[in-house]
Amino acid sequence: MCDNRMKNLIEDQLNERSFVSKFLAGEISDNELDLFKNWLAERRDNRKEFDEENEIWQKINLQAKDDCFNAEKGWKNVSDKLSDGKTHSYNQIVVLKKGVFWSMTVAASVAILIAFGSFFYGTMKKKPTFVVNSAYTMVQTREGERATITLPDSTRVTMNSGSTIRYSSDFNVNDREIWLLGEAYFDVANNSDKPLQVHLINKLTVVATGTKFNIFAHNAENRIETSLEEGSIQVEIPGKDIIYVTPGQQVVYFKNNNTVMVKDVTVESFISWKENKLRFNDTPFEEALRNIARRYNVTFEIQDTRLLELKYTATFIDESIEDVMQMLKSVSPMRYTIINRTTVSDKTYLKPKIIVTHN
Repeated sequence: MCDNRMKNLIEDQLNERSFVSKFLAGEISDNELDLFKNWLAERRDNRKEFDEENEIWQKINLQAKDDCFNAEKGWKNVSDKLSDGKTHSYNQIVVLKKGVFWSMTVAASVAILIAFGSFFYGTMKKKPTFVVNSAYTMVQTREGERATITLPDSTRVTMNSGSTIRYSSDFNVNDREIWLLGEAYFDVANNSDKPLQVHLINKLTVVATGTKFNIFAHNAENRIETSLEEGSIQVEIPGKDIIYVTPGQQVVYFKNNNTVMVKDVTVESFISWKENKLRFNDTPFEEALRNIARRYNVTFEIQDTRLLELKYTATFIDESIEDVMQMLKSVSPMRYTIINRTTVSDKTYLKPKIIVTHN
């Protein structure tokens, strides 16, 4: 009865029996799955359509899960289904098909989507750390935290975990300059006479008047990403021509070889972290773990380099670190151990450490 209820709810929302609805309903064949992935890659609008219907699936599952879902039983069932003796291959995206069993609240962007709201204790909006003196103001979010601040010009900045911004004490007097390390979403107050200039790790500058965009610029990552949602911006890179960006475009700068790429993207996929979503799009395993580490304030130790060949396309929503790791384990040839740590001398709390190795 519970399964029928979920199917009926899904069919009410998804009228067209397309690849999207078949995938979400767990009725897609292996051949159709290959065609579906090709369809996703063809056009930006295709990925956007899938993301929208994927969100509908998630909401339906959350609505029904109180009556239908038992998390412990769910993990056991999916593990039993996936642990069927088949060997795992590398250099490919890990795929989990939704038809494994109906009562589990899993949907995916080609791989995984988890929605375990009642178990969530991850990234939270908290008050950031402010350092204010006569020369500048510095704002920091710790790993595992997000925050939204308003600059003196009324620009709103939403900061992701482990990020820092700094601006001078005379911000918005003669100019609007800000320095960013980490990730932040900008909703810029319009002032064409004084464009907002966002400087990134001494590598490039994003210039905007009134617009909305996201910047990803962590020291530990090789790339800097600027994704434009609304309006227009320009990206200035020393020694290169100015790049004029239009909505739906992303500029990716690779620090190690000083190269740049401009591409069309579904911007929603890159700003979903503001809504507490963690998205991966063909993301290497090591990079995915770095993002997870920042969000949940943990550290990782990878003990088998073969795992670095895996890539993930996934969306995680409102789940605990245990849920994330359990799902990765269910679809990957890996096992993990979470170690809670304190210092020996004064019992000071340290970040939990997660050891990951080949299964």
